[in-house]
Amino acid sequence: MIVKPIDVSLPSQSAAAHFSVSERGGYRIALLFVWSKSKSEADRQGKIWGGDMAGDKGIPISVHLRVLKDRAIFFDEIVMTEGVDSGQAFEYEGDYKSAQVRDIKHLALLPGEYTVEVLTLERVDAFSGIESYIEFSYYNPKI
Repeated sequence: MIVKPIDVSLPSQSAAAHFSVSERGGYRIALLFVWSKSKSEADRQGKIWGGDMAGDKGIPISVHLRVLKDRAIFFDEIVMTEGVDSGQAFEYEGDYKSAQVRDIKHLALLPGEYTVEVLTLERVDAFSGIESYIEFSYYNPKI
């Protein structure tokens, strides 16, 4: 798992990762929104992010997702993200964080060298001050 900070409230913010895939598998590119320690702020965050359970899609964020495989374009599209799909804890620079996950894209990747870039496209004031990250990870959910 590779995690990079990003300010999703501002346009032209980017995060990128370079990695090797040795065997075919599923991968996820997602936004991680970190919960506030304040109860009132956490309630506000939940409304902004949306949630699967109530069918609430929250405030959308559009991003440009570009994936290169062996230096050639593999995927290059604008993706509209909305809602949250799950929660997860992760470590970033020695701090453990609890976050909600908003999927950007799931991809099946073949062996090769990859570069993944995510770029925010517009200002989304509602997300100002919300600690956010981009996650690039192997993804094989067990049902």
